Amino acid sequence: MDNKSVKVLSLAIALGALGMSAQSAVADEDRFYITPGVQWMDFDSERQSEDEFGYTVGLGYGLSDNLALELSHANIKMNTLAGLERLRSIRLDAIYKLDNSVGVLSPFFATGLGHTHFHSNDDTTLNAGAGLSYRFNDRVEWRASARTFYGFDDGTYDFGIDTGLVFHLGSSRTAAPVAPTPAPAPAVVDSDGDGVPDDRDACPDTPRTYAVDDRGCPIMIEEVARIELNVEFEFDKSEVRPAYFDEIRRVSDFMDANEDTVAALGGHTDSVGTEAYNQELSQRRAAAVRQVLIERFNISPARITSNGYGESQPVANNATAAGRERNRRVESVLSSTVQRPQMRD
Repeated sequence: MDNKSVKVLSLAIALGALGMSAQSAVADEDRFYITPGVQWMDFDSERQSEDEFGYTVGLGYGLSDNLALELSHANIKMNTLAGLERLRSIRLDAIYKLDNSVGVLSPFFATGLGHTHFHSNDDTTLNAGAGLSYRFNDRVEWRASARTFYGFDDGTYDFGIDTGLVFHLGSSRTAAPVAPTPAPAPAVVDSDGDGVPDDRDACPDTPRTYAVDDRGCPIMIEEVARIELNVEFEFDKSEVRPAYFDEIRRVSDFMDANEDTVAALGGHTDSVGTEAYNQELSQRRAAAVRQVLIERFNISPARITSNGYGESQPVANNATAAGRERNRRVESVLSSTVQRPQMRD
């Protein structure tokens, strides 16, 4: 092997060492291309010709994004001792693009078999080399390569450098874009389980049974709380019978729970007796119930009023014993507007 072949082989090995990692930028599988160019040849001394230029033209097909087959023709003029001559060749090459880059350039290997015609002699050749290419866009690239051509019949070694443009036909297939993996959503913390995250919850630790607004606070609804008191008395008596203490206790509990309420006690009698007597009796009955609330259940005197209405407001017919019994009474109605949390459905 002469010095020229050694140089080409060294170049191929150096470029091959670079090609180990990245992906090809453009998809060329199943695409045809044409490649016109020029070639400079340094002929073997056996051919008795100086360095010469010529043109090349090729047609290629992408077997994959990296590998292509290329059929090309070269026509090189030669000034030999015998006069002007032309070397014509046709060859089939395999072009393998490496998966990395040298700056903006992409390296490739080339090798193939061909046939040459020179001085009316035919020869079979083997070529091998390497080169670099630059991709302008999906359809156009520039490339150049250096190769050694070995003639089997003549035993010659020629050295050539070619350069030209590559025009890719058709459209590049494009891989479907890969959607980026969404970042995991931040964990939502809702410590009290009311459906409002802690970072927006203005009322932490709300009971889970409460309905809440968008700030996490209980939704309050207004209600009117009401309780009635009815204590009946024996004939011509104003003493509160123990049987009614539980009734009075319910009123005292209501007043404890609703501190804005007051009890207005109204005393009443049946129609037996004079109006004046009954008026005074009804007042004593109302005062007796008031004292039970104050002394037995510790209700503030300021929250209780008592008035007597005598026989003027009957609730039943005084003509019967049962009616008169119902009229001997102390009654009161207490109410308060209260707020309570709305419960979940």
